[in-house]
Amino acid sequence: MKIYFLITFFCIFSVTAENIYSQSKTVSAELKNVTLKEAFRELEKNSDYLFLFMDNTENSLSRNVNASLSNKSMEEILDMLLSNTDLTYSIVNRQITISRKPGGVETNKEAENKINTREVRQTRKTISGTVTDVNGESIIGANIIEVGTSNGTITDVNGNFTLQVANDATIQVSYIGYLNQTINTEGNTNFNITLIEDSQALEEVVVVGYGIQKKANLTGAVSTVDVSKTLEARPYSDISKALQGAVPGLSVISSSGKLGAQPTVTIRGLGTLSNDAKSNPLIVVDGVPMDDLSLLNTQDIQSVSVLKDAASTSIYGTRAAFGVILITTKSARQVDRVSVNYNGNVAWDTPTILPDYPDVPTQLKALIAANGRSGAANELFGMYLDQMLPYAEKWRDEHNGKKSGYREMIPGHRDALTDSSKPLGDFILDNNGVGMYFADWDVVDIMFRNWKPSQSHNLSVQGTSGKTSYYMSVGYNHDEGVMTFFPEKLDKWTAMMNVTTDVKDWLQVGARFNYSNKDFIGPATRRTTYQYMWRWGSFFGPYGTYQGTDFRNDIAYRKQAGDWTDNNGFIRMGTFAKATLAKGLTLNADYTYDVNNYTYKGAYIPVQAWNSWGGAIENIGTFETTSYLIQESRKDKSFAFNIFSNYEFSLANQHNFNFMLGANAESGTHFRHSSRRDNLLDYKLPEFNLATGPQYVTGQHNHWATAGYFGRINYDYKGVWLLEMNGRYDGSSRFPASDRWAFFPSASAGYRISEESFFIPLKESISNLKFRASYGEIGNQAVGDNMFLSTLAKRSDTDTYWLADDGTKVVAYDLPKLVSSTLMWERIQTLDAGLDLGLLNNELNFTFDWYQRTTKDMLAPGQTMPQVLGADAPYVNAGTLRTRGWELTVDWRHRFNQLLVYANANIGDFVTDITKWENEAKLLNQNYSGKRYGDIWGFETERYFTQDDFNADGTYKTGVASQKGLEQGSFVFGPGDVKFKDLNGDGVIDGGKGTADDHGDLKVIGNTTPRYQYSFRLGAEWKGFDIDMFLQGVGKRAVWTQSAFVMPMMRGADAIYANQTSYWTEENPDPNADFPRLFPGNAGRGTISVLELGNHNFYPQSKYLVNMAYLRLKNLTVGYTLPSEIASKIYMQRARIYFSGNNLMELINKSNAPVDPEVNDKEEGASLGNATWGRIDPMYRTVSFGVQLTF
Repeated sequence: MKIYFLITFFCIFSVTAENIYSQSKTVSAELKNVTLKEAFRELEKNSDYLFLFMDNTENSLSRNVNASLSNKSMEEILDMLLSNTDLTYSIVNRQITISRKPGGVETNKEAENKINTREVRQTRKTISGTVTDVNGESIIGANIIEVGTSNGTITDVNGNFTLQVANDATIQVSYIGYLNQTINTEGNTNFNITLIEDSQALEEVVVVGYGIQKKANLTGAVSTVDVSKTLEARPYSDISKALQGAVPGLSVISSSGKLGAQPTVTIRGLGTLSNDAKSNPLIVVDGVPMDDLSLLNTQDIQSVSVLKDAASTSIYGTRAAFGVILITTKSARQVDRVSVNYNGNVAWDTPTILPDYPDVPTQLKALIAANGRSGAANELFGMYLDQMLPYAEKWRDEHNGKKSGYREMIPGHRDALTDSSKPLGDFILDNNGVGMYFADWDVVDIMFRNWKPSQSHNLSVQGTSGKTSYYMSVGYNHDEGVMTFFPEKLDKWTAMMNVTTDVKDWLQVGARFNYSNKDFIGPATRRTTYQYMWRWGSFFGPYGTYQGTDFRNDIAYRKQAGDWTDNNGFIRMGTFAKATLAKGLTLNADYTYDVNNYTYKGAYIPVQAWNSWGGAIENIGTFETTSYLIQESRKDKSFAFNIFSNYEFSLANQHNFNFMLGANAESGTHFRHSSRRDNLLDYKLPEFNLATGPQYVTGQHNHWATAGYFGRINYDYKGVWLLEMNGRYDGSSRFPASDRWAFFPSASAGYRISEESFFIPLKESISNLKFRASYGEIGNQAVGDNMFLSTLAKRSDTDTYWLADDGTKVVAYDLPKLVSSTLMWERIQTLDAGLDLGLLNNELNFTFDWYQRTTKDMLAPGQTMPQVLGADAPYVNAGTLRTRGWELTVDWRHRFNQLLVYANANIGDFVTDITKWENEAKLLNQNYSGKRYGDIWGFETERYFTQDDFNADGTYKTGVASQKGLEQGSFVFGPGDVKFKDLNGDGVIDGGKGTADDHGDLKVIGNTTPRYQYSFRLGAEWKGFDIDMFLQGVGKRAVWTQSAFVMPMMRGADAIYANQTSYWTEENPDPNADFPRLFPGNAGRGTISVLELGNHNFYPQSKYLVNMAYLRLKNLTVGYTLPSEIASKIYMQRARIYFSGNNLMELINKSNAPVDPEVNDKEEGASLGNATWGRIDPMYRTVSFGVQLTF
């Protein structure tokens, strides 16, 4: 009901709005011996108005004027300035058009043109049309000029125009901030013209810290996101996921398709090894930090800027050490009419890539071969695999090789192999009632839905009433999990209201309100679904029912699970004011209060099923016999206050200055409470007062605060030489009182050589050329909790051995954590050099940046302390980390009459090195000076061993390097096993001392850092049709997984998958087989302790490293916008329908794992040591259809 109330309120509010633009504003200016044109430019600076000049006004605008204007209306000023001239004006909204008066004094050329016009009057025609933007909004005051003449007009309040032109005339349509259009009118008299925003215009303003700047004057490393292409009409509910590939240097890594999971977002890679090596950027929404972008509505976003160097980010202080993402929501602005917008989208998702199983006989043969080699029994939960094989083969033949769906299982007879009159069924029971399950179940089809639905709806209202403007929206998103049984569901509601009002000509105040509510429901399963679903073969679910009851599998666990519900409610309330105190002097202040409430409730109840884990199928068993209820609540409250002033002025019209001073304060409090009670009385009513068992409770409370004083100076000389200097004096409660405050400076400079007078001859080809550089330093406060405090930790009861007098264990604590008294801030220093190049009137643009970020005084363990002390070594400022990288963006767009074509591409790369770390041992699995972050050490795979590599007694022949030292347990290297290269030539395969200085035959085989992240976009628009294609990829990335999906039987003789059927056997000793001779249980640590998990044939090595390089069609959108005359007939300003698809195909996929190339995780609660990498929610392909309507 709350959301319906909001919608009703919006409608009532909008009906009362007046479609006017305030004409009551007054303007002041001193005009001393300036031309009319210069006077109008000065008026632009002192007001919200924009001036346009018709082509035939140039001579008249050169007239000099002198005037002292004080609080005059614009009409009064124009009447005075244009008196006794041949010029007139028209005001439409905030645009003022200066044109010649009809019948004015003609020049000789104009008189000649007039005579010529009379002579050809019979060849002229009248054209008409409508000019709108891409959203269907009428553009008021657009210029329509007949090319080659001074004949022209402007559009009216409805965007309409009428003009008499020659029969073969070409017209040019222009408006500030939009790309010009040139249209041939021959053979046509009616035109519907859509102007495209000129996102590459050098006059475009870019949102930066505490302000905006012209794109042409930027000297820092700032990238902007094309919101219309990235967020609008796209099936995304999480903004951060939509930003993947949008700008270079911004890494958005999604490791799974888990419902509601947030990706990892970084800017220019890793920045610190502190805080678990987390380098999260600061996310600022409407000037205030926000941690969770999924709480926002993607359709409410107006602009996104990414600040990447210290010169751009230092103004935000310690929280911005690793970059800033600035998001501005749609604001309340002066408009001419009330507009109501509806965006609706329905979508369906299907997994991109899923593992699967070969047929059951193939699986059994592999298990038998592995068990036979290891000497283990061919048995799995009471099923003897060699006895089971012929039953599986007959079942396959009877079903023509097809797998079975979820259904009632048919019991068979053990004599079915020899007696055709006996039913084979799906399973048979032995004398003890233990089942042998040989049916082949279609696990993928049973457990996964082919297509899961989602939908989103957004309604917004924007208008102006008197001096008050408003923007309001409500949004709804629904998404679901992919599982067939008890799929998760997520509903998100959002509401936003932005209101501004001009209290005085010099004072504007406003308020913002944001509301978001996310409701999640899913199964509170007693085990991890994906881990167990993929653990054994397709025969061992089994995935059917017997006598209507499920077996002990994930179907039973999900169908009978209690509810897991959580709710995340977010409210943000803010107010702001902007005062113009004098010419060029403004004061801004804002205050924002956030409340985020999270609640969780999970009912964990027993499961009843047939015991297929070796149990007798006689009585239905109960598993996970306990029951309990968990409830948790978290509350985060915070406030932010900003106040800053800008003073902008010019000297001699050449030296332009902008000074900014400000202060900022933020504070937050976190509360958490969690309770549990066992033994629920009624599983359908999980409540604490309906449980009888023990109760447990825990909680947490902490608070934080930051404050800072900041300033910025911008200077430019004639728009050619550019300089910016920033400074911030920052304080944080995360540091000791003696070192809580620090000053962080930065500076950047630019040289627009293209604006020099000597560059004019090159302007036709090189429209813009700017060199820029920056350097700055920022402190990092995200170093972990309580790093500067000596804290005590309570020992668990199992680690406590002292008894009190009554015989109970005493409460015991560890020794206080050692803290160095000399700890300081981590300091991040960034150097950036860049180039901006625009060609062919800025149709083709290049941006290049090279950067180096150095993190100094990084927290690192100090010298090892004697064990007798009983405490770990304290952390000291002893580490240094360096990241170097580069970024390149190329953008092109061109209009061929009514066809607009565009293309852009970006690519970036970086590497991170540890340049200083106190670790003399330099063990490969530790940090040390000179280590490249993310390096994976392992062996280089040469080939498989053959019989020719061994003597008759099994020893290695001369010249064959021994791998004896790598053997464990019953595993012995022999023919068909993996042979590693003897890199150091000593005849023994080993890891040396496992150090950087002595690593034997080990080498760096890969790196986990995503290298060469790139994307490119292609699109076109023509007569209402539009198409946009976005491709995104990673050029180089590797990961060692020890996964059973990648290498067979890593945990044990559990299963093989469809991608693992090519392996070496004595009967088929294929040297080109995908896998060596099978052996079960390879996921443990081998004999070289510094390597990652994996042993036997699967030590970390080059052959089975997962290559995560890929290129995919990330999005394809095709739309059609109805002509405005048709839309108006159905009472709409604009109507667009579209198709949009995500992850439609992989053009490059080098992974040898049967999962999506972006998947790099395991299910929460599962252990990687059990070879579970990749067993998690899959990534999805999405197809969607939507509409965008403006009323």
